[in-house]
Amino acid sequence: MTRLSFALFSGLSALIFSGMASAQTFFRSPPTEASIHNPSATEGQRNRTTISIHVPANAGAELERVVLSQQTNLDQWTWGRRNPMVYLGDYGLRRRGEPGLAEATISEGGDELSIRFNPAIEPGQQVNIVFRSFNPDADIYQWSTTFIPEGNDPIASDGPTLRVSIYRNNDYR
Repeated sequence: MTRLSFALFSGLSALIFSGMASAQTFFRSPPTEASIHNPSATEGQRNRTTISIHVPANAGAELERVVLSQQTNLDQWTWGRRNPMVYLGDYGLRRRGEPGLAEATISEGGDELSIRFNPAIEPGQQVNIVFRSFNPDADIYQWSTTFIPEGNDPIASDGPTLRVSIYRNNDYR
């Protein structure tokens, strides 16, 4: 009987410890404060679209990546050809940021933007991601957000919906 008990206990211990070894990373308190800023709201104008994300101090993990999925629109938002500039702190209309701190990837369909931070954004910080491009046609553009923590087998957290309105340029109509 003691051999059977020892075998069962050993097997149970192995299952418990193997489960701990493959623990997933997640946010204890995921980012919920996210906004998008576009000072040029007229179609065809040059823009400096900035996405601001605050990672709570009690997040429990660093922010490695954010994914924006554009909601149904006739036109896709143009993020530009260059990787974004990044700066930490409060949003500033004229702040430029530093290159090389984030890499942006757009899906084949153009409806999903993935931004990976290097280094990851620590809890308690606000990150601002600056893109330079041109505004698309007049419409309301919306994106759902997903936040992915840095670590092994991360569990993503859904964030708020971001929205930008672009207005018609009546000078050319």
